Amino acid sequence: MAGPALIPGLNNWLVLGLLLLSGTARALTPTGNTCSRIWQHPRFVAKKRGSTVEIRCHLEDMGVVSWFRKPKPDSEPKIFLPEEGRILQNHSNSEAILTILGVQFQDNGIYFCKQECTKGTSRTEHGCGTELRVMGFSTLAQLKRRNTLKDGIIMIQTLLIILFIIVPIFLLLDKDDSKAGMEEDHTYEGLDIDQTATYEDIVTLRTGEVKWSVGEHPGQE
Repeated sequence: MAGPALIPGLNNWLVLGLLLLSGTARALTPTGNTCSRIWQHPRFVAKKRGSTVEIRCHLEDMGVVSWFRKPKPDSEPKIFLPEEGRILQNHSNSEAILTILGVQFQDNGIYFCKQECTKGTSRTEHGCGTELRVMGFSTLAQLKRRNTLKDGIIMIQTLLIILFIIVPIFLLLDKDDSKAGMEEDHTYEGLDIDQTATYEDIVTLRTGEVKWSVGEHPGQE
C-alpha cells in the first residue's frame, strides 16, 4: 500500500525547519561555551553624595574580571582600579561586585565589568553597563532660600500680570471719556459778544414785526 503523497516542495520546508530547530537547540546548550554570558545589574542607579553603591556582574564561568568606567557616553572606557578604603572589587566563581564608598560627583559615569576567559579558546566578554548618577543634598537653610526665591518670583509675575492687564484698561477708559467730551453741544462757541442781541433789541424787533403785519403793505398805495 502506497504511503500518503506529500505536497511538492513541502519536504524542503520541513527539512529547513528541522535544521533551524537543531541550530537553536545547539545555541542554547551551554556545553563548550565558556564565558558566554555576563549579566550586570542594576542598569541605572542614582545615589546621594556620600552614599554606598554596589554594582554586580553574574558570571557563568571562571575568569579574570576587571572593571571599566566611561565618564561620558561618548568617551572611551578606562580601567577602574580599586582604591583602598573607597573602591572595592570582589569576585568569586559566579559573581563580581564593585563597591564604591562615599560616592562623589566625579564618580558619575557608566561602569562595565569585563571578563577574560581562562577555559577553552581565549575570549573576552563584558556586561551591558551600569550608569551611576550622583545627586546632591540640600540643607534646611538652602531649602528655605529656594522657597523664598520661588515666592519672590511668583510675586513679581503676579505684579507684572496685573500691570499689563489693568493699565491698558485704564488707558482705554480715559480715551473713551475724552471722546465723549468732544462730542458735546458747542452751539454758542465762536460767537462774538458784540454780535449778540440784548433784551431791549429783541423787544423792539418784535414790536416792529407786529406793526408791519397789521399796517398797510409798503408796496400798496
